[in-house]
Amino acid sequence: MESKKTFGSYIKAKRFEAGLTQKEFADKLYVTESAVSKWERGLSYPDITLIIDICNTLGVSEREFLTASEDMNMRQQEKLAKRYLSLIKRIKIAQLIMYGIPLLTCFIVNLSVNGRLSWFFIVLTALMTGASLTLLPVYLGKKRGLITLGGFTVSLIALLGVCRLYAGGTWFIITVVSIIFGLSVIFTPMVLNALNLPSPLCRHKAALTLGVNTLLLFTLLLITNAAMIAYPIAAYWLVLPWGLALIIRYTRINRFFKTAGCFALSSVVYFFSRGFTDIIFNDPVVFGLRHNFGNWSIEYINYNIDAIVFFALSAVTVVFIVTGFAHKRTKP
Repeated sequence: MESKKTFGSYIKAKRFEAGLTQKEFADKLYVTESAVSKWERGLSYPDITLIIDICNTLGVSEREFLTASEDMNMRQQEKLAKRYLSLIKRIKIAQLIMYGIPLLTCFIVNLSVNGRLSWFFIVLTALMTGASLTLLPVYLGKKRGLITLGGFTVSLIALLGVCRLYAGGTWFIITVVSIIFGLSVIFTPMVLNALNLPSPLCRHKAALTLGVNTLLLFTLLLITNAAMIAYPIAAYWLVLPWGLALIIRYTRINRFFKTAGCFALSSVVYFFSRGFTDIIFNDPVVFGLRHNFGNWSIEYINYNIDAIVFFALSAVTVVFIVTGFAHKRTKP
């Protein structure tokens, strides 16, 4: 009985807070005023089908209604959520003002001083670049990171394009490809994860990432007129990341053998690197090590370091091969 009275008192208190009479409350729920009176006097409970309507009318949660008590934790969360949304709204307005005032000022000054718009477009694209990193994440919902990255890239290229038109020079294409290549190295995995790729391609994201970056690298080398020398050197050293990706992603061996394979490939690439460079630069070709640990003069110091790195990589390879076999034997 006591629980019914407590519940009735809670309903009555919330009705008063909502500014409703018993009749108004009853009309909203499509029940009689007598039924509401019985709830508040603790003589009966509302029908279970009315719970949602009662909660909406009184502005309480279902948990508060069923326990006839304030859910302070939830109330605090709601307050914090409202404060957060209000803060975000103020930040949006502040950013629009921060970008709008200098933009309008530069527009007026450029027209007043030059009689036409010229350097204003540099300011415009510079502000667009900043806004792409600060405004887009605030306004966007789904695929926020992907669209922000795209907006930043386009804005930055537009800024460079306007600077090229205003200042002249032949640097634009090289700069754009360099920026795209740098962004690709860092963000291609994120972009591929955000895209809805066909199922067969989803299993080859590592290869796709390396493929995109390899294509951009060779494009950059081509437009810098360094292809004759740089192409073979780049191709040789790309054997390492491609080989590591293939070993890690596609070989069906235990992790110790995979690690051994990675170190073994690294040691082989390192072993032949100086000889391959000699071929490119038409120097006397000597494949292998040229160390002399008894002589650490300028003539031999680099060769000695090469030897130490090669022997260290080889030793680690052997350790992981032995560990791999031991793990294979102990595995049930």
